[in-house]
Amino acid sequence: MKINCSMYETILETKNSSPTNNALLFTGKYVDYQTLITEIDDFANGLHDLGIKSGDTVTMAMPNIFESIYAFYAVNKIGALSHLVHPLTPVNQMERFMAKTGSNTLIIVDTFFNHYKDLIKNPHIKLILANPTRTMGFVKKFGYKLINRAKLKNIKYGNQVLSYSKMLGKEEFHDTSKINAKKTSVYLHSGGTSGEPKTIELSNFAINSLASNTAHILGETNFKNKHMLAVLPLFHGFGLCMGTHAMLCFGGVDTLMPKFDALETIKLLKTNQVNYVIGVPSLFENLIGKHEIRGAHLKNLHQAFVGGDYVALDLKHRFDRLMKEFGSKARLLEGYGLTEVVTVCSVNTLKEHLQTSVGKPLPGLNMEIVSMEDRKFLERGKDGEIVVSGDTMMNGYLENKSHPKDNPFLIDSNKKKWVLTGDFGFIDAEGFVHFKQRLKRIIKVSGMPVLPSEIENLVMNFNEIKEVAAIGVPDQEKGSMIKLYIVVHPNAVAEMLEKRIKEAIRLELSVYALPKEIIYMDELPKTMIGKTDTRKLESMG
Repeated sequence: MKINCSMYETILETKNSSPTNNALLFTGKYVDYQTLITEIDDFANGLHDLGIKSGDTVTMAMPNIFESIYAFYAVNKIGALSHLVHPLTPVNQMERFMAKTGSNTLIIVDTFFNHYKDLIKNPHIKLILANPTRTMGFVKKFGYKLINRAKLKNIKYGNQVLSYSKMLGKEEFHDTSKINAKKTSVYLHSGGTSGEPKTIELSNFAINSLASNTAHILGETNFKNKHMLAVLPLFHGFGLCMGTHAMLCFGGVDTLMPKFDALETIKLLKTNQVNYVIGVPSLFENLIGKHEIRGAHLKNLHQAFVGGDYVALDLKHRFDRLMKEFGSKARLLEGYGLTEVVTVCSVNTLKEHLQTSVGKPLPGLNMEIVSMEDRKFLERGKDGEIVVSGDTMMNGYLENKSHPKDNPFLIDSNKKKWVLTGDFGFIDAEGFVHFKQRLKRIIKVSGMPVLPSEIENLVMNFNEIKEVAAIGVPDQEKGSMIKLYIVVHPNAVAEMLEKRIKEAIRLELSVYALPKEIIYMDELPKTMIGKTDTRKLESMG
């Protein structure tokens, strides 16, 4: 595939070679590559007619539906920047995000109008409202209007509130200017490598470079009528590149799912409309926890990848046992990445995997370990900060233009640029990367570093435990102490559990890792993308 071009051009290339291949699947309806490009071009004409041009920024806060895919690539075709945000972002936060990125246009699903209507108090802001049933049959359209009538009744279209549908059918625009693929084309929000909120600048080149590794990651080369479950959202780097863009670069199908539904996923597995799944641990826990998952249909699942959060070995073992039982070649393979390099930068594959690792660096990427004291490169087996270099690196943080000293990059003696990940780990003699802990989560107890992930890993070995999170809480005598939150499996006999947990930590880790308190919860709080929300737990004390 071409890399040094726009993302739109990569899927245009797919259309030119395979126009009748299926590209998208949503609520039982397929769209082929010819229709995909036609829809993208149509909306791009509408955006151009609205006055949006190369270098402008368009904000999108949408779930995974047809229109979110069309809109993303339409913005990209024009040469404008896509600013991708969670659709449930509070309106005040959205206002700040849009001001920071210089965006005056927000595309949302029409049912979110009431959530964002206060934005149009600013006369420069325009809302574009999309209806996900636009191309569907009468029954689905009627049902959608009926269910959402309260949310839709107050919408008044005008100069600042525009209908996605009414923007179609405009005069075709012709722009002969060449897009610089290495310029910023996407803004994504992240915690940053230092734990502070950041706006990450990604280029077409970086995203295309990662997508070019699709065959290496998935272990297959023919993707015609192969379906990726596109449930991770576009505002998540993993969802944007591997969940959506990768399949479209190679003639595969994105099975769009706005919100994860385990039973719906199982139905799609049974009809061979999901062959690859990427997700966070809670997604896979939910999926294999359903009795309906069991059966010969699991042979339709070719591969599964997990990342973005702590992954318990027990989850991998249970998933893999289930796959083996029903003859599936899929295994739950862990990867590691961060938005600063689009998403995944190391991954286990079927050919090369080590369950206690996060795999080997992808082709074209380099990963090393540097000392946290002097940033010198360390030999294999030594613990330190993980650094990454390669074509998928971000252009930088938008915030750095006003705070240039907050530098996320390391320049080595050969003038090579590396991203400082803010993550702690090591690389073994075989080249497998071992992620231990986010540096910002290392807790000092009596001056000794304690890794919450090590505690969580150990506690997850107890059969009674379903979820666990370890956090640091202030302690007058020791500076910090460990507080442990646990969720036990239904019907689990938790007799003497606290005593057994503390004894295991004392024997396997250290006295510094012993929890001051163990709290039982029905479930752990989750972030918008399904990760354990440790910040929420920390705020609870």
